[in-house]
Amino acid sequence: MNSGGGAYVDSGGGTPPGSRRTWSSGGGAPPGSHPNQKPTLGNARRVSGDGVAARGHLRQLGLALAVAAVALPGALPGSRGEPDAVAFLVWLALVAPAAGAVAGAIRLAIWPHAAVVPGAWMLMFVAVDALGARDLATPIWAALAVMGLFAAGFAVGRLVPISLRWRAPAAVLAVTVAAVLAPVAGAVLRAPWPAEASARLLDLSPATLLAESAGVDWLRHPAVYDAAGAVDIDPRSRSPYAPALAGGIAFVLGCTFAAAAEAFARFRSGRSAPTAA
Repeated sequence: MNSGGGAYVDSGGGTPPGSRRTWSSGGGAPPGSHPNQKPTLGNARRVSGDGVAARGHLRQLGLALAVAAVALPGALPGSRGEPDAVAFLVWLALVAPAAGAVAGAIRLAIWPHAAVVPGAWMLMFVAVDALGARDLATPIWAALAVMGLFAAGFAVGRLVPISLRWRAPAAVLAVTVAAVLAPVAGAVLRAPWPAEASARLLDLSPATLLAESAGVDWLRHPAVYDAAGAVDIDPRSRSPYAPALAGGIAFVLGCTFAAAAEAFARFRSGRSAPTAA
């Protein structure tokens, strides 16, 4: 008789000396066991692994939000006391590629963590566009162009060795700032660049890409018209970007570069990993 609800069952009507008996469970536990057993080593490791994964996820999410915060200065109210969507886009043109390079250099996962950065920017963009007096004609294409710039920067940061993770974003930032400011250098020089040079510099400027993707007449904008010598630029030598074409191409190319860089980095990491003998 067993008080735990189970019983021994003889397999053949008798129990010869030295033979084993089968335990029949009836709600109890066999001798030597305890109903409140501790978790097995495998369960403990699985729980510990889940906790580590959750902390890693939160860490990457925090880093992504920190990178996204670089857009906040562009969303501040301007001289008119309200945010300016065009100023916000110009600020993103300055910082988006370098922010992408930082995200790639610190090895943010391309999805979902790195995608949090431009996602947060789009929320800011919607708020700035709603609060400002200026209405943009095609903001969606400008948003896609911003994502493309970020993704292109991510590709650069993802490809550099970890030992150079801060040099790559610095180099990307320097090149981007030069590309944005070069067309309007006439504001600090005695005269703007020659008309043909100004036209080409405007074509290469990320600010031109974002502004014209949003439907802004960038050549006639007060910040550009005199500084770039737009009055001397022949319309036959430069025409504004088509918003859908420019924004769409920037988005596709940037995302393609980012995906290719991620795949190549993983391939390179797999080849350099030691193999078991």
